[in-house]
Amino acid sequence: MDGVASNMGHLLGTGILNAEETAVVVQRLMHPSIFSGFGIRTLDTGNAGYWPLRYHAGAVWSHDTAVILQGMAKAGHPGEAAQLATALLDAAEGFDYRLSELFSGDTAEEGGPLPYPASCRPQAWAAASAVPMVLATLGLTPQGGGALPASSATSPTPFGALRVDGLQAAGAGFSVAVEASGQVTVLPA
Repeated sequence: MDGVASNMGHLLGTGILNAEETAVVVQRLMHPSIFSGFGIRTLDTGNAGYWPLRYHAGAVWSHDTAVILQGMAKAGHPGEAAQLATALLDAAEGFDYRLSELFSGDTAEEGGPLPYPASCRPQAWAAASAVPMVLATLGLTPQGGGALPASSATSPTPFGALRVDGLQAAGAGFSVAVEASGQVTVLPA
């Protein structure tokens, strides 16, 4: 394989990679040639086929970046996960906070995230990207049986201090409060 692509990020958090391999993948994904500042490009800028608005050859897919940040957090790289969450929020700002299905892999210096001409906005899996963003950066891990254990959130959190109300798991309502330091408290509804 002669091209570096976002696909490697889907291995993060699966348990397939050892700690050394995980660190290599995380470091490679955060390199400026694949991390645009707004998300992970589907193809590295050094590849001859790269073009920032090419469907699977340079554009950023919102859900792809969200899957990657979730894997980073699960694999013990919360700082990088928080950086990707912040990047997606920055991209969302350019789309009136309705994440596009995919957008250009351009950096801020190149004009920032431009909409892919035929992408849907809003779009279901792009909108669903908010779920792994929040779970990963707040340190929440859904478990079987409806449990939702909280660990420490990424610190500092990309969202600052916040409280999320109206959450549901296993038929029970709850809220999550996160201090700017990353301390998570789960509160019954």
